[in-house]
This record gives sequence, structure tokens and C-alpha cells, in this order.
Amino acid sequence: MKKYIRFSGLAVMYLGVILLIVGYAFSWTDSNAFIISTVALVVLGVAWHVYLLKKESKY
Repeated sequence: MKKYIRFSGLAVMYLGVILLIVGYAFSWTDSNAFIISTVALVVLGVAWHVYLLKKESKY
């Protein structure tokens, strides 16, 4: 299970990207809340992934 936590940041980022694509495909972009939440998922996913990579690194 520990080896999968390492990729949780990427999973959150991909979830945000997929939701953004689906949202644009179905025209769910009328409200800023949807766009802000999906962009927040992408940014938090990237930040979490970088944090976990830095935590594992020896340097």
C-alpha cells in the first residue's frame, strides 16, 4: 500500500484534468466554482506529488 501513496498526487492531478475535460465537453463551465475546483485539484495534485518526491529523495 505504501508504494501506491507515492502516486496519489498524480491521481489527484489526473482526476482534476479529467473533470475539466468532461466539464467542457458537457458545458458545465457556467459557474466559476467548477473551474476553480478542478484547477485546484490539478495544482494540489502537482504540489502533493512534488512534496512526496522531495520527501523520498536523499538529496
